[in-house]
Amino acid sequence: MTRVRVPLIVAGCAVLALGLTACDKPNPVATVFSGTSSQWREAACWSSDGGQIDANACAQDVIKGAAGGAKIATIPVVPGQTIGISVDPVVADAGWSPQINGQSITQSPLTSTYFRFTYPEFQQVPAEGLMMEILAGSEGGTRGVWLFQLVPA
Repeated sequence: MTRVRVPLIVAGCAVLALGLTACDKPNPVATVFSGTSSQWREAACWSSDGGQIDANACAQDVIKGAAGGAKIATIPVVPGQTIGISVDPVVADAGWSPQINGQSITQSPLTSTYFRFTYPEFQQVPAEGLMMEILAGSEGGTRGVWLFQLVPA
C-alpha cells in the first residue's frame, strides 16, 4: 500500500508544479496618490523578458481604449499638494521616470520604489486634466508604461 501512495504523491506534486509554472504573472503595479485619493494600476504594457517596448504606441493604445469606454485612473489634484508615486521593486530595478504631458519631472531615472513631488502652486490643473505617464526602463529603452489622468480636485 505504501509503495502505491508514494508514486501517486510524486505524480500529483509534478502535475501541480507544472500547473503553477503555466500561470501568467501579473504586470507590475504603480500607485499614485494625492490628498486622500489613490489609484493603482498594473502596467498597461510590460516586457516581462526585459526587452523594449514602444512607449508611444502603448500610450496611444490606452488612450484609444479610453475613447472606447475603458477607464484611465484619475487622481484629483490641488495646486501645492503633494503627489506620491509608488512602484513595484522590479520597476525600481529597471529604473523609471514620471512624466506629465510628456515632460519628465526628474533629471534622471529613479531606482527607488517611491517618489513624491509638489504640484506647482501657480499652475492650475486644466479642466481636461493632464496625462501622467510612468515609464520603466533606462535610456536603453522602455520596458513598461502606466498612465494616470491628473484632474482638478
